[in-house]
Amino acid sequence: MKKWVILVVILFAVVLVYSLRGKRNTIAIDEERIVVTRGDVIVRATETGSLVPMNAVEIKSEQAGEVKKFFVQAGSRVTAGTLLATLQPESSQVQRVAEARARVSQGQLTWDDAQREDTRMTELFAKGFIAKKDLEGAKKQAENSKIQYDLSKKQLLLALGGNKVLYEKVMRMDMTTETMDDFSVFSPISGTVLEMNVSEGQIVSSGMSTVTGGTTLMKISDLSKMWIKTKINEVNISQIQEGQKADIRLDAIPNQVYQGRVVKISPKGEKADNIITYEVTLEIINQDARLKPSMTANVDIVTAIEKNVLYIPLIALTQSNGKPAVLLPTTSKEKKYQIVEVGLKNETVAVITKGLSEGDSVLLPNKDEPHEDR
Repeated sequence: MKKWVILVVILFAVVLVYSLRGKRNTIAIDEERIVVTRGDVIVRATETGSLVPMNAVEIKSEQAGEVKKFFVQAGSRVTAGTLLATLQPESSQVQRVAEARARVSQGQLTWDDAQREDTRMTELFAKGFIAKKDLEGAKKQAENSKIQYDLSKKQLLLALGGNKVLYEKVMRMDMTTETMDDFSVFSPISGTVLEMNVSEGQIVSSGMSTVTGGTTLMKISDLSKMWIKTKINEVNISQIQEGQKADIRLDAIPNQVYQGRVVKISPKGEKADNIITYEVTLEIINQDARLKPSMTANVDIVTAIEKNVLYIPLIALTQSNGKPAVLLPTTSKEKKYQIVEVGLKNETVAVITKGLSEGDSVLLPNKDEPHEDR
């Protein structure tokens, strides 16, 4: 009998302990207190983008023809003026240049003749042998010849893609030859060759004479200066402004935070899958040599910041009579609400501009409480 009594007592004690422990947990949850804190509240717009070179150039030939030789390859570092490739001009291009060169020569001969005639007529007029009208006609003919001569030189330069070095070479060329020297392509900037778009032996079109803009031989970029391109949803684009600071994290370089700045916001949105976004460009301020084009970047743009303000977690906000409120601690069973005015919000906290003081305590509302719109 005593054993049964002892067993019952032990069971009763165990049940009592677990019962009291459950009550304490319930009380802790129902009356969890939040202290009103003072500090800085920051709002960020978070998006994913990719790295692109700030200065990227598509290299095209000013002359159509066959690529004879490349002097660089993908990854090569070049300086402005580096020889990139040579091309053998196509026969039609050679013919156009030859015809343009012939017009220059003909124009020069005509102008020379007109100048001599102008000089002769000026002398005759001075001696009274001709009328002023004849002198004026000779001068007008000389002026017209000069205009035609200058026009023929411009047409030759245009046929050569605006290459003044090649123009001077052609002007010195023997008119009896039927061939042209190979055309050289030089780098306009210092940077790195990102990709090669054609192969040796391929026929390419001129970048000056086709509607499509000609064949791209290669792409060169200055990798010392990188941008980040990202797309911001139309819902948040109004919060983005040029000059805003950003924290940038790269998947390829963990544990490194780069500093950025918004430098450009596209005025035109793009629609995809019924979502409109705007392209935003950011400059990386503290970039280094590890940055590579197309790297994935996680961008946190600081859109708003308020310093030394009162704030509470969003989960502490509820509603009373349709207004933002918090639940105050009380010794009575009735709930006591405090109407508050809410300012800036981010994903976790809200600024309280009126209704609470620093150090005040509020309770977390129950799950069935109406929450303030977040």
